[in-house]
Amino acid sequence: MGKSKDDEPVDMKGFKLPPAIGYEDMTQMDDMTLEGVLSNLKDRYAGDLIYTYTSSILVAINPFKRLPIYDKKWVKMYKGKRIGLISPHIYAIADATYTCMIEHKVNQSVLVSGESGAGKTESTKLILAFLSARTDRASPIETMVLESIPVLEALGNAKTGRNDNSSRFGKFIEIQFDDDYYIAGSKIIPYLLEKSRIVYPHEGERNYHIFYQMTVGMDDAEKKKYHLTKPKDYRYLNCSSCISIKGMDEAEELASFKRALGLFEVSPQIQDDMLKVLASVLHLGNVMWKPDGDKATIKDDKSNQHLAWAAELLSLDVEKLRFSLTHKLIKMRDETIEKPLNHELVRGQTDAFAKYVYSTLFDWMVNKLNECTCAEQFRQFIGVLDIFGFEKFDLNSLEQFLINLANEKLQQFFNHHIFKLEQKIYEEEQIDWSVIEFKDNQKCLDLIEKRRPPGILSILDEETKFPRATDETLIEKLHQNFDKKSEYYEKPRLKKVHFTVNHYAGGVEYDIVGWREKNRDEVPEMLSNLIKKSDNKFIALLYTESVAADPSGKMTVGAQFKQQLTDLMALLTQTEPYFIRCVKPNEDKLPDKFDEQLIHDQLLYAGMMETIAIRRMGYPVRYALDDFWKRYKVICPEVSLVRGDMTKTLNTLISALGLSIPGDTQIGKTKVFLKQDIANDLEDRRNVALTSTILKMQVWWRCVSARSRFCDSRKSSLKLQAWWRSGFRRKAFVAQHHKSIVLQSWYRMVMAMKRRKVLLEKKRKEDAKKPKKPKDEGLTDKEREKLRQIAAGELKISTEEAEAEEAARLKAEEKAAKKRAKMERTKSIMMKKGEQVEIPINVDGKITIGLGWKGGQWDMDASVLCFRYAEHRDDVYYYKPRSRDGGIVHRSGYAGFIRIKDGEDKDVEQIDINLTKVSPKTNTLVFVVTVFSEESNFSSIQDPYVRLVDTSTDNEFCRYNIEQSGSETAKIMCKLYRLGFSRWRLKAIGEPADGRLYKHMITQVRPYLQEAPPKRRFKVKLHRAKLKDMKAQYTGEESALSTFCEIRYDIDKAKSRVVKKSMTPQYKTARDVAGQGAVMEVIVKSYVRFGKEQTLARALIPLEAGTNIQEQWVKLEGLEKGRARGQTTVQGDLKISITETTPGVNLKAPGECNLTLDDSDVLNAPPKVGTDKKDKKDKSGGEKKKKKKK
Repeated sequence: MGKSKDDEPVDMKGFKLPPAIGYEDMTQMDDMTLEGVLSNLKDRYAGDLIYTYTSSILVAINPFKRLPIYDKKWVKMYKGKRIGLISPHIYAIADATYTCMIEHKVNQSVLVSGESGAGKTESTKLILAFLSARTDRASPIETMVLESIPVLEALGNAKTGRNDNSSRFGKFIEIQFDDDYYIAGSKIIPYLLEKSRIVYPHEGERNYHIFYQMTVGMDDAEKKKYHLTKPKDYRYLNCSSCISIKGMDEAEELASFKRALGLFEVSPQIQDDMLKVLASVLHLGNVMWKPDGDKATIKDDKSNQHLAWAAELLSLDVEKLRFSLTHKLIKMRDETIEKPLNHELVRGQTDAFAKYVYSTLFDWMVNKLNECTCAEQFRQFIGVLDIFGFEKFDLNSLEQFLINLANEKLQQFFNHHIFKLEQKIYEEEQIDWSVIEFKDNQKCLDLIEKRRPPGILSILDEETKFPRATDETLIEKLHQNFDKKSEYYEKPRLKKVHFTVNHYAGGVEYDIVGWREKNRDEVPEMLSNLIKKSDNKFIALLYTESVAADPSGKMTVGAQFKQQLTDLMALLTQTEPYFIRCVKPNEDKLPDKFDEQLIHDQLLYAGMMETIAIRRMGYPVRYALDDFWKRYKVICPEVSLVRGDMTKTLNTLISALGLSIPGDTQIGKTKVFLKQDIANDLEDRRNVALTSTILKMQVWWRCVSARSRFCDSRKSSLKLQAWWRSGFRRKAFVAQHHKSIVLQSWYRMVMAMKRRKVLLEKKRKEDAKKPKKPKDEGLTDKEREKLRQIAAGELKISTEEAEAEEAARLKAEEKAAKKRAKMERTKSIMMKKGEQVEIPINVDGKITIGLGWKGGQWDMDASVLCFRYAEHRDDVYYYKPRSRDGGIVHRSGYAGFIRIKDGEDKDVEQIDINLTKVSPKTNTLVFVVTVFSEESNFSSIQDPYVRLVDTSTDNEFCRYNIEQSGSETAKIMCKLYRLGFSRWRLKAIGEPADGRLYKHMITQVRPYLQEAPPKRRFKVKLHRAKLKDMKAQYTGEESALSTFCEIRYDIDKAKSRVVKKSMTPQYKTARDVAGQGAVMEVIVKSYVRFGKEQTLARALIPLEAGTNIQEQWVKLEGLEKGRARGQTTVQGDLKISITETTPGVNLKAPGECNLTLDDSDVLNAPPKVGTDKKDKKDKSGGEKKKKKKK
């Protein structure tokens, strides 16, 4: 992977840490009073030292200004440094979580807590940034983790009275790590989005940032597109009299939001649809109603215009939207009544619809981020909890009540981990310890969430479900159950619909007006049904899936949030937690201003003094007895182990280490307890001892390695010298010997030529003396005629044999040419319904399904349903454009086209399929075409078609025209299914179906799928093969290949051993395979450079019931021309045995299984099983005998 700019080396020259001021760890302070703690924090804050330790707990004071302590140099400085080694910093906490995750093999968590405006969100962003840089590897997933922050801030953050960028929802971010502890993904778990802010932000506060980014940051053309103007023109934005934030550039924030969406594969079209939804929320807020008797009507033309714009942006009928907003659906036993509402209820119903539209889009965005960043498999994670801080306003409603409940739960978790659990361990281990009193908030939690007797949430749920309940009955029941019965509940004297809860951070007075409606959080059924029928595909699918995916059913908001908090506490309990206490220095959000009273209150209710006391007096670091001995015996190697008495051994070791008991450490029943500073000192001493030992080992290893290299070099030199001396002398001898042989040969040649001349002359003289005789002398006429007939017959036989051989050769060439033409077809063919066509597999295995028509651009859509037999595994459509295995990609019309020659039109939509990437478990792809608009069907579409294109050559392979008759809204076009493992076939279906979404098609394609056959097992033996290198045959070169066989059956595969440099390899390999297929494929391969495999030939073998093949030859087919380009390809035969070992299957007798495949079943089917070598010899021998006899 290439390096990014973040991987460039960091120059640390001249970098220095700031000088220390006060106590960096407050457990080491002499003045253990709250005033002493405040004085220490104030001195450090004045020197821009905003971080201070309390043992391993970090106190962070918000500076309200940018400090230069977060660049790459600071990241490098704290990388690999333990807590306390250098000055306090949030990077030290983040590095500690990463280090402990690796060493302890346990998930880690960081709990960032504090009031609103204390800097929790910024602290979370700093932790994420450090973990992304900590792994020293730049990857897209790390960039996506950081880029998810501006998306969430735009949709979920807003300005409050205490914070300009307050998170109005809680989130738990899991940073997931793989086996090598690199970031593999992330997951965001949201908690309680503040919906009431959408329709009514409080005075001096703002709505969510995205609305101001749209109304201020967009140019005039974009505003005109969404019918937007200035923020002050919208009721949802101007009701709080706060429009802008000092120093915030809305246009730049909007551009950052859109860039982040593009990184998460949100196309420009979907971004446009998202902005339409957001703009419609603003227009709904400007729709004003007036009473008309018992009904409500539009107040004026301006409201009517905003209603029309909202309907246009949501692709809804304006009259249907008007009717749904002003009526309520009442279901009786036998009928359904549409009841008109008065103008107050209509106003509430309009606001409820706006909140539903926005919150559903927010949930979809979070799921989209998780879909892009969440890892399918990971080893461990580090969780960062950024949840809303304790809130107390002039008007506190249900949202503040639930937010403060979450802070009560987190405080209880902190108390349990720091106080209860700590002291419980000391008691169990029976060490010398003094109990520390602390403030327990369990009774306050019982008041809020207890079921029996019922708490506040239980009573609220009862009143929410009771049809005749009112706010007065709710407050009356609360006073009746808790007034003067719980020390944490108070009844105000002069306020009728208020009550006070004394939280750990102080008392908060709550106004219960509207609590029942907020807790119910219902969307009118007429409106939810209407928006699901939107003409915009994205909006219709978004709000259809939101209803189908709602796991809460009819749970109230309070019950849902209570369950979320329970799950969160269970998750945190399974991790090793680290705590960051964020402190707000002043209410004015000014830098360098330290409000002692405000900070005093925050430290007091956070239990900071008790925390300092227990961390100072206690022993936060602990090891098991054996672990302590193994970890620190390296410091004192002279201490020996006393077998059977580990306590005595550890006492000796502790004495040798110079520690005191019980001052520095204590030994319990099963653990050794250490103070934090003592543990840090021991770690430093251990590192020194280990470094010394490692250096000695390195010195010894370098010595041994150098001597080994010297000995090897000396031994090699001696061998080389001896070889050189021998080779030099032998070379001289060979040259002399060669000269002698040449001389001897020349001498023998001269003597032989002289002797030949003498003999030839002698023979010539003898022949000259003898009389000449005719050749046929002594033969009768019949014998001469017979000789002539024999000569003529032999000539005729040789001529016939030559003609037969030439005819056979021409027939074979014609058959091969037909086969190549079948595989290399470049001209388009027209498919008919039910017809099947073989798929040509080119070099990279890529094909494209193209869809085209004439008419509206968004009338039709294509979907791909992926099956393994009848099991639905995956799907690809416009809004889910990529399969999980990456083999199928949906491209919309604007993404680019494959231009067709001969002047044909372009495709409107295309689907790319890479057959080499499609998961082996997927064996059937079904293509479905859908008409989405309600007013359209296939009769209204002009000249629709589907075609198959070879991606690499741009050649159209086949085309299928869609019938236009009928009123159906979907067509099951065709299916692409496997034959064996690497062969595919396309079958045209063209059957009509109903439904407008791809989900409707899953059940309707069942009749065209094959049920999964039972699982079968086979024992396969590969004996030997006879191969012929086709490339070497043409070039005339000798060939010797190193080959092996790969058996592919369904998703199972097995390999034979590798036979090196042989064209008649003896594999002698037996393997077991199992699966559900009907065809087994045997592939002959060889290794090429860099360990890559090259396919040479293959054979397809059908598997009938009870298959039993014993040592039979199978024909190997070479690769087709497209795939063999630039590669080696072979032909030949393979001897194989296949025995079915499935329990309960009767095996056939050897030789009964017919290995031939019909052309309608498998492309390039292997020939019938040939006979063995003896049969061929017998056959050829018989022909020779006949010929000889003739």
